[in-house]
Amino acid sequence: MSRFRRFVALALLLCFSPLSLFGLTLEEEKKYGREVFLEMARSSKFYNDPFLSLHLDVIKDRLEAATSLPYPVKLTVIESQTPNAFAMVGGYVYITTALLELCDREEELAGVLAHELAHLGRRHIAKRSEKGKILSAGMIAALLAGMLLQSPALMATGIASAQSMELKYSREDEDEADRTGLAVAERAGYSGRGIAEFLKKLRQAGLEKDLPQYLLTHPYSDERIIKINGLSTLPQTTVDTSFFPFLTERVRIMRSRFSPAVEETVLKRYARDPSEGVNIYSTSLVLSMKGKTDKALSVLKALDPPYRALFTSELLIRGQRFSEAINILKKETTPLERFLLSRAYEGSGALAQSAEVLASLIPKGKSYPEIYQRYGMTLGRQGNEAGGYEYLGRYYNEIGREDAARVNLEKAVAKYGINSPQSKELLELLGQINKGQGSKAPQ
Repeated sequence: MSRFRRFVALALLLCFSPLSLFGLTLEEEKKYGREVFLEMARSSKFYNDPFLSLHLDVIKDRLEAATSLPYPVKLTVIESQTPNAFAMVGGYVYITTALLELCDREEELAGVLAHELAHLGRRHIAKRSEKGKILSAGMIAALLAGMLLQSPALMATGIASAQSMELKYSREDEDEADRTGLAVAERAGYSGRGIAEFLKKLRQAGLEKDLPQYLLTHPYSDERIIKINGLSTLPQTTVDTSFFPFLTERVRIMRSRFSPAVEETVLKRYARDPSEGVNIYSTSLVLSMKGKTDKALSVLKALDPPYRALFTSELLIRGQRFSEAINILKKETTPLERFLLSRAYEGSGALAQSAEVLASLIPKGKSYPEIYQRYGMTLGRQGNEAGGYEYLGRYYNEIGREDAARVNLEKAVAKYGINSPQSKELLELLGQINKGQGSKAPQ
C-alpha cells in the first residue's frame, strides 16, 4: 500500500476515533475542545462556502434534534486532500473536503456524523482515560495536521502520544456507537443503510490494511456491516437529499481552482449527457468561473426546478448582474437564498437592504461565520461603528482568531459605552475568550 493510502486509511479510521479525555467537567471539556479548535485554526485551512456550510447546518440540525448531547455541536470543514473526519470533546466535529467528495449520498455523510455524535454523547474515551493523562492541544493538533498535510514527521509525534495514552475504543464502545448512531440517523430521517454502504466502500478498498495494531479499534468487517444492515429499520431515507449531489460536485469544482483536468472532465460529462442535472450545473459553474456568464446561464436554462433559480442567481451575482439576481431572490426564504440576496443588495449599493437581510441570518452565523463578517462590514459602511466592530469581533471569534476578536469587541464596547445593554453581553463574551471558553451565540 502506498504511503498516501496508508494516510487515507488512518484518517478514515479516525473518522470513528475522536480523541477525548475523562475526569473533567463539561465546562472543562468545552475549554479543552476550544483549545484544540484554536490550534487547528492556526495549522489548517478552514473551507468556507455558503452552499456547503448552510446545507451541512441542515444535516447537523436534523441529527442534533434526534439525539441528546451535553453541548451544542460546532461542525468545521477543513480543506484537505485526505479524507478524514473526527470529533473532539466539547462538541467540536471536523470533516475534510476530501471526505465530502468520497460520499456519494447524503445518507453516508449523515451516518458518519451520527456515529461521531454517538461517541460524543456516550463520552466513550472519556470513561476510559485518567485525568492526569491529557494530551496537549498542540500535540493533538500536530497529529491532525500531520494527517491532513500527509506529513510523517508531524503525525509520528501525535501517534506516539496517542498510543501512550491508549486513546482507543473497545469493541463494546463501537457496538454501542453503531447502534446509537444508527438510531440517531434514522430518527433524523436517514436510512441506516447509508453508513453501511460507506463502511462497505472502505472495506472493499482495503483501507484498514497495514495499520498499526493499536489503531485497529474500528475494523470495517463484513460482520459489522451485516449487523448494521440488520439493525436498520428505515429502508429508505425520508428527508429530501436531492441537493447533496450538486453540493459535492460544487466542492470538487471550487477546490480545483480552475484545474484544466477538472474542467475537461466536467465538459466531457456534459457532452455525453447534457440533460443530466448535475452535469448541467457543473458545466454552468465552470463557465461562470471563467467569466462566461451568458453561456453559463444558457446552459443552466435546461435545469429543472427546484434549484434552477438558486443557481441562476449565483451566476448573475458572479457576473455582477445584481438587479436580475434581486428580482429572483427577493421572495425566497431559505438561509442560502437570503444570504445570496444580501450579496446582491450589497453589490448594487443597497447597503440598508443588505444589512436588513443579514440581520435576519444572525442565528446562522455560527454555522457560516461570513454572515457576521459581512454584517459587520455593512454596518460599518453605514456609519454604525459599534455594530461593525461587534460583528467583526464575533466573526474572528468563530474562525479561531481570538486576538483580532478581542480587539474588535473591545472597540465595540468603547463605542457602545461600558454601561450599555450591548456591552454587557460583549463583556461576557470577552470574559469567555479570556478564559478560553469560546463563544456564546447571540440571540
